[in-house]
Amino acid sequence: MNIARANMLTSVDAAVTIAARTHGMIGKEPLENAREAQLMVAEKVDAAVQGAMAAQAAWGAFMIKAAFGGVRSPSDFSIGLAGIAEAAAKPARRKVRANARRLTGA
Repeated sequence: MNIARANMLTSVDAAVTIAARTHGMIGKEPLENAREAQLMVAEKVDAAVQGAMAAQAAWGAFMIKAAFGGVRSPSDFSIGLAGIAEAAAKPARRKVRANARRLTGA
């Protein structure tokens, strides 16, 4: 449920960010939009790299746990994989939330 809730909140934040950026870019010269466009790309790359590193660390922790007998059931396995997915998505969620706040002044 926590992952579903986080995904729902992220989708709302993403919609707010897209709306704010679109509104802010309409009618401006391309040069004025370049800073925000460059920031958009840099943030996405940064979030992807951070997510990949977090997923790799979570995967390693999961494998160590499994090697020492900490994964005994399909439920343990599912929870471990969900934790890896959560670790991978968390940096992107933080970026989206920060952008929504920055662009709306909230």
